[in-house]
Amino acid sequence: MLVPLAATAFLAAAQSDEVRVSAHNYVPPQLRLTVQTQLVEMDVTVRDARGQVVSGLKQSDFEILDEGKAREIAAFVVETRAPSRLPSQPAIAAPASAPVTQAAPAPPPAAPPARSTLLLFDDLHASPGDLQREQLAAREFVKAGLGPGAQAGVYSASAGLRLDFTADMEALSAVIGKLHSGQRMSENGLMPCPRITPYQAYLIFRNDLDALNAAVQEAQQCLSADSSRPQVGGRNPSLTSVRTTGQPNTNLIAVQAQANATWEKTREDSLDSIDAVNNALELLARAPGTRVLLMASTGFITGMMDSEKSAAIDRAVRNGIVINALDAKGLWSEAPGRQSETVGILPLATFFFETSTIGSRNDALNNVMAEFASGTGGLFFHNSNDLVGGFSQLGAAPETTYQIAFHPDADAPAGQYHKLKVRLTARNGDYVQARPGYITLPPPAETKAETRLIDQQAASSDVLTQIPVQLTPALSKNEKGEPMVSLTIHVDLAALKFARNDDRYVQKLTFIGALLDSGDKLVAAKEGSMDLALKQDTMARLTASGVNARLALSAPAGTYRARVVVADAEGKLASVNQAVEIPK
Repeated sequence: MLVPLAATAFLAAAQSDEVRVSAHNYVPPQLRLTVQTQLVEMDVTVRDARGQVVSGLKQSDFEILDEGKAREIAAFVVETRAPSRLPSQPAIAAPASAPVTQAAPAPPPAAPPARSTLLLFDDLHASPGDLQREQLAAREFVKAGLGPGAQAGVYSASAGLRLDFTADMEALSAVIGKLHSGQRMSENGLMPCPRITPYQAYLIFRNDLDALNAAVQEAQQCLSADSSRPQVGGRNPSLTSVRTTGQPNTNLIAVQAQANATWEKTREDSLDSIDAVNNALELLARAPGTRVLLMASTGFITGMMDSEKSAAIDRAVRNGIVINALDAKGLWSEAPGRQSETVGILPLATFFFETSTIGSRNDALNNVMAEFASGTGGLFFHNSNDLVGGFSQLGAAPETTYQIAFHPDADAPAGQYHKLKVRLTARNGDYVQARPGYITLPPPAETKAETRLIDQQAASSDVLTQIPVQLTPALSKNEKGEPMVSLTIHVDLAALKFARNDDRYVQKLTFIGALLDSGDKLVAAKEGSMDLALKQDTMARLTASGVNARLALSAPAGTYRARVVVADAEGKLASVNQAVEIPK
């Protein structure tokens, strides 16, 4: 708050006509990557084979390939954060390359770094048991704390936004605990006999004869369930293979109809989940700081949906959003040789098909999560039952981030997509998590670099007297009862030069007030301005008495150095220090 203080009669009139005041939190210039010319910037995280963050690397440990061409690193900053309180040893896959359309570099995060994480629960495909495991792990994660400057929201594929962004861990945990499975179709498909899974239905739709024959054989056995049940490896002459007959086959027609219906429903559910991802990205794009979409899912089939997946990835990268994905199936396994309650032991063709496609079916379910992660520079957590550790690794800010920038090709046409590769100079098994590409932007407009002397003085301890000022601190409390320091700054206007604008005397004063601890660390700071356009009578009164301004700062109990810097429109400066103690 910046308050001009003068004679009571002057204050009401001056604020509306002759004095305009404003104030805001002061953020000093940070040692971060900035764009003086056109730069491509990226946040890079390095992990070892166990998925743990690697710290202590230097600029010389990295190299950048832009469309295969080495680029010189123009800026390099290491940012460290407090480690997560959750111990974890997750299995995180190094992101694979994916040919997707990417976007222009996202702006660097603010300092201190804010992090907005949207927890997306794909409850359209999670069974009640799977969702319960996700909920327990996610609640453990948020209860452990999101970290400084971090906030999270909760989004479900079936119901949309359940809780807007907040740092309230209890509220997050409560909402996560109220989620319910919205699964529309069993993993076993629409009918128990023959069982046609969503993956098998997809293969049949793609004219896979092995998948079709397996279903036809089981359908035939479903009809003859009351007769003797064949053993695995046995043959029944009445069974008709789709490979050897061209005659109409009622089982074949029924299987194809069931497979088509299953695939249609599977496709509809998958598209709804992708739509949920797009809607979540749209919400997250408006959030501050580093943006992460943490997608928890058991996976779903997305064959022949490449354009929909690419559009979601493109949306994420254009908005500077990383998608981290967690496979909620955990350490997934399936015993071979399923026995049907209806037909008993399966026909040979069905048995062979199901045992030989266990791995490919799991890969097909996970494909969408792997692509979302790799296409946005994110991580995919899978093949581990440590879901709590998975949420911690994917949702918490990395302990060390390397901010790297380079100059792109000045002659590259605007709008052209470039593949990026960031790698380590030492091939030691560690892998790099970074954006996979960027789109060149038009050359930046030429602007005159502005260096504010007042910022330099705010970071100093020098005393300047180009403007006569006096500082009077006072202790008070805000509306919440928290301690505050009010810095009253008196400025002698008689020493300033005023410009004339018609019948007004014009000048502008800029104030920075700060509290610094014993280590000269900034605890609280405000910046304000006072635009003066004084009439003759007011000018005469204030030249004689001076003008006061007050900046109110909140801080915990302790001993501080109050630092005030004042600048006028001509660049004259004044600075003063004074010790301040806030009692407990």
